[in-house]
Amino acid sequence: MTESNDNDNDNDNDPDLIPSFAELAADPEIAGLLEFEPVPRKRAVEGGWTPALQQELVARLADGGSPGGACKHMGKDLTGLMKVYHNPAAASFRRSWHPAIALYRERREASLPEGPAAALRAPSVDHRRKYAAPLPDDFDPFPLAGAGEQDDEAIRERIGDKLRNARRLYLAEICTSPGKRAAFEILTHLPIDWERAARLEPQADEPWRSPNMRRPDMLLTAENDWLGELVHGPDKRAELRAAVDVHLAALGREAVDWGDEA
Repeated sequence: MTESNDNDNDNDNDPDLIPSFAELAADPEIAGLLEFEPVPRKRAVEGGWTPALQQELVARLADGGSPGGACKHMGKDLTGLMKVYHNPAAASFRRSWHPAIALYRERREASLPEGPAAALRAPSVDHRRKYAAPLPDDFDPFPLAGAGEQDDEAIRERIGDKLRNARRLYLAEICTSPGKRAAFEILTHLPIDWERAARLEPQADEPWRSPNMRRPDMLLTAENDWLGELVHGPDKRAELRAAVDVHLAALGREAVDWGDEA
């Protein structure tokens, strides 16, 4: 299983270290995820998301856990994948998509040094931290674009909401560290109410200040893995959900129904 982290991001750019689709499909657990009904395309176009490419996408999600990373390895555009995902006929595709990411998370959890014993602890962003990580709100892996009814402004606002929510999670993560709090304020020049941050409440600049991925606050949020469902790299939200399900399983309870979320 290939995985991106702070120590092996360079591996992502080495074609020799990226498994082929045939290698991934030879994995029995991944192969079982590829038996879905492909999303039909209205017309065949060069570079389109053919049934074979949809299968490869699911296989790479099971291997790396990141839609952006999978598209990068396949030389595909994430925007086209968003349209496939939200196609009304994509129910079968989505039923393979989410188990694929769950398989990646399960294998990643099993590969951690703590091993199975981690299932006996209540999950948190980092087990060394002194607070329990709050569960994030449900949202789709891609911004929904309706049936032609949402204009560009509405879509931008939806994306902005996702970015602001990700920033809130990052601020909650660092709110107990004086050093990280100071570094954030120095780098971003933003006054942060850290008591509100601990409660995942909006900051004073929400919602009038539109998120911008070129600004330090969003760059820091992405670099700390809180935007993994939108950009390439680890996804802390998905890790938290997987940890919650593992913890509940250890207690003999049913996993949370995350709906269509990974």
